Amino acid sequence: MSPSVDERLASIVRALTDVVLPSLPPEAGLAQEQIQLCIGHIQILRAQLDDLPGYEVEELADAAALGEALTRCGGGPRTRAATATLGEALVERSASGGGAVRAARQKINDAIGALVEAVAFDGDEASRAAVPGTILKMERERALKDRRWFSAFGFDNQLADA
Repeated sequence: MSPSVDERLASIVRALTDVVLPSLPPEAGLAQEQIQLCIGHIQILRAQLDDLPGYEVEELADAAALGEALTRCGGGPRTRAATATLGEALVERSASGGGAVRAARQKINDAIGALVEAVAFDGDEASRAAVPGTILKMERERALKDRRWFSAFGFDNQLADA
């Protein structure tokens, strides 16, 4: 019987905690700090493991919503080409399986980045004016979701104020 992902992650934490960390010399402060950071990240992943697929689907939906909002950009040839590439990424996205969701989100985010650069290069005045506000508005909502995602770990004492 194969160990579960959670069991494998727990095994990594034990190895880092019980073997690697104690074997580091006292003067290896940076290495100790980095091992502790790795342990913390793995523990967070373990706590979020069951909810991760839904979180990634939500991230994809948010990236797609931002992409849809930005496909209205107009301008010169570079902006038109970047808008078309973004449109293709939006059409191609797939919600089947974690890897496909991550790949689709990355492709949309890359296309958004290229469109932002294109709009700065040859976008029309209305697009250059609208893009920053659109991104800030939509990414503020994404940031709040991300803050909630990590709220159980006490990183963000101001979440209640958001």
